[in-house]
Amino acid sequence: TLDLLPIIFIMHRYVFKMLANANDNVKLMFVCSPGNPTAKAIPLADIEKLAKSSYQGIIVVDEAYVDFSAQGSAADLVNKYPNVVVLQTLSKAFGLAGIRLGFCIGPPDIIQLMNNVKAPYNVNSLTSEVAMNAMKNIDTLDKNVKGLLVERDVVAGQLNALDFVTKVYASDSNFLLFRVKSKAQEMYKMMADRGVVTRYRGNELHCDECIRVTIGKKEENEQFLVELKKAWAELGDDKA
Repeated sequence: TLDLLPIIFIMHRYVFKMLANANDNVKLMFVCSPGNPTAKAIPLADIEKLAKSSYQGIIVVDEAYVDFSAQGSAADLVNKYPNVVVLQTLSKAFGLAGIRLGFCIGPPDIIQLMNNVKAPYNVNSLTSEVAMNAMKNIDTLDKNVKGLLVERDVVAGQLNALDFVTKVYASDSNFLLFRVKSKAQEMYKMMADRGVVTRYRGNELHCDECIRVTIGKKEENEQFLVELKKAWAELGDDKA
């Protein structure tokens, strides 16, 4: 059986630093691409270098947000390297979080091992039907993703124009991570109380005073921007 601990989580820019710290006890290495909350995809060339390295464990590429990235999937690496596994989900771009369905792309021996330990009939027929219908409508998916990416650029531009926003991070996902001068947590709470739910990320490494916002419909994004400005006006630097 696989020793599942310790598990190494890799962030953008830290791939090879983490690899250098991997030892014989590390059986799984998770690469989140695009990352959360970083929103950045790990270059496929870097993932391939991991696969080619002396590391003997399994490299699991978590691609929950891959449909929003111009880089594309690491799935092709599965055919080249026996230690690469790719995870994807229908919860994000497909908008089917309610059916709780994801899938794994990997070498036959790893897939067989997963089949050996999974619960029997773990995907019901209704979930399967919804998933198959979704897979038959990729044109709709592509149209929705394209529209969302346009909105992402609009929101990023609006955030960059605000004097209290000090940084808007580049995104390969369906959300934006941005930093404000101060009071990020208070702003997050105020917006939530007013019906606009974002995510406070100030407790994450290197994410001081950061908020993460998921891109929605045009009117939802506009409402977010309105409430963000109102929150800063009431809570900003010069307020007691």
